[in-house]
Amino acid sequence: MQQITVGTKYQIVIPKEIREKIKVLRPGTKVNVYQSSKNTISIDLTPKDWVERNYGLMSEAWKDMDPIAELEKGRDEWEERLKLLRRYWNALKKRSRL
Repeated sequence: MQQITVGTKYQIVIPKEIREKIKVLRPGTKVNVYQSSKNTISIDLTPKDWVERNYGLMSEAWKDMDPIAELEKGRDEWEERLKLLRRYWNALKKRSRL
């Protein structure tokens, strides 16, 4: 346990030893402070939102690929499927007319 001093503006400085142990703690990091009991406060890191948690998640998977080319390839495949479905649908309509 370490003792720290509350400043005139009620600010505290997190000791270096603790900052080094909590790797995600950086200037600007949001934290939650709450009262645990009458004379006890706790500080927790604010959980990141979905975007921050997942940013860069697929960067390894897409490392050797061009994402735009992959999307265009997928779109072209769907367009081909749609053409086949239209042909099939038109053939069914012609058949039902006979």
